Amino acid sequence: MIRSYERQASFKYLTGRGGRFLSLSALFSLLGIAVGVAALIIASAFLNGQRDGLLNAIQGRSPHVIITAQTPQPPIPVCEPETDPVNLALGVTERCTQAEAPPKGFFADDPSIAEILALEGISDVFFEVSGQAMVVLPASGAVSGTFLRGLSGRAIMQRLGRNPSAYSASNSADLARDEVALGFEVVANLHPERRASLALLGETLDLVSPDGTTTIIGWTPRRRDVRVNIIFGGFAERNETYMALEAARTFLGFEEGRYNGLQLFLTDANDAEAVAEQVEAVFSGHPNRWTVSTWHDRNQAFVATLGIQRVVLMFVLALIVVVAAFNILASQIMLVRDKRKGIALLRTVGATSASVGRVFVGMGLFLALFGCGLGLLIGLGVVLNFTAIVAFFASIPAMAGAAEFLGSVTVTLSLGDTVLAVAIALSITLLATLYPAWRASQTEPAEVLRYV
Repeated sequence: MIRSYERQASFKYLTGRGGRFLSLSALFSLLGIAVGVAALIIASAFLNGQRDGLLNAIQGRSPHVIITAQTPQPPIPVCEPETDPVNLALGVTERCTQAEAPPKGFFADDPSIAEILALEGISDVFFEVSGQAMVVLPASGAVSGTFLRGLSGRAIMQRLGRNPSAYSASNSADLARDEVALGFEVVANLHPERRASLALLGETLDLVSPDGTTTIIGWTPRRRDVRVNIIFGGFAERNETYMALEAARTFLGFEEGRYNGLQLFLTDANDAEAVAEQVEAVFSGHPNRWTVSTWHDRNQAFVATLGIQRVVLMFVLALIVVVAAFNILASQIMLVRDKRKGIALLRTVGATSASVGRVFVGMGLFLALFGCGLGLLIGLGVVLNFTAIVAFFASIPAMAGAAEFLGSVTVTLSLGDTVLAVAIALSITLLATLYPAWRASQTEPAEVLRYV
């Protein structure tokens, strides 16, 4: 607790008659703290706006939970020794038979699926068929692996209709039976310079599935000529290819009415982990048959990058406060040396060493509180009046371009980040006062006043 006379001494040392330089130094320190706090608040609002915009784009277009049925393994062939003399003469020593492989996927009325659809918080559901495939550009022979999804027209519209990075040759998100939508990464793999060029729009490509068929000449992969109608960007979807549901079902070898994927859109995307746990509980009796993933799992690297970017930028901006704190540290060390006689007189009239230390801590506390308060007002003023500030700059012809860019930026004020910015500034400033306060408290009156 800082006593009344200690507060008076703190204020006198900050604004003393002979301390014009020190007073100016204290003012610059206060302004440095204010600038640091304001920068932290404004930067966190910009980062939160950017993060919310990107996450809303992911959560709005990408399924919040995806359930995939694993493809069953084909049965092991059963072989017996060959007994036919003709075959033995031809070098055939075994006769092998293989049971028919179990069908891929599930029906929409599967009891487990019905139990999942009854869960709370689900706003929309899309069935899909999916599998690995290759895209081949006949003109150059370039090949790109891709993950093929067969989606209904409504599901394709959900993913691409609101995607600003989706470009269509027909100006529509609809896909005909022989049309596909390619992700940017697939298109880049087909380009000699690995660029996502829109030149492929309208081109005919070869789509090849590793799940082939057996013919009289042996096993051959499935192949189909497809036309590129849409090229789209995204995050986890960059390596995907979309196709009309029924066309993809035939191409990937699914029986009529069967699917191997279920996409869940939730009322609140932040509930994805909780819903995924409930889905896994439904499938607990068949742990190897199903896999469950959330939007966070598929975009984990991107979300982690956003978090790292935020931490690094906040750390760099906190250095502004550190610079101001060094200014406080230097000015108070100089003040301790300049006011040694005054400190000694305080000690001789009964002030303890702890009391002298609190005088200098009180100076730092004054600068910290007023600096943080001023920075808080500046930061909140900029964030809360951001639209008006952009409009003002837009009215200046020389700043119109910058204002147009700023107008596309979203700012989101976070109470937690604001409190954190003020707490960081207060902590750094108070820590900077501890050493000068300790030096002042160690002043011995007899040593100072010996030659006075």
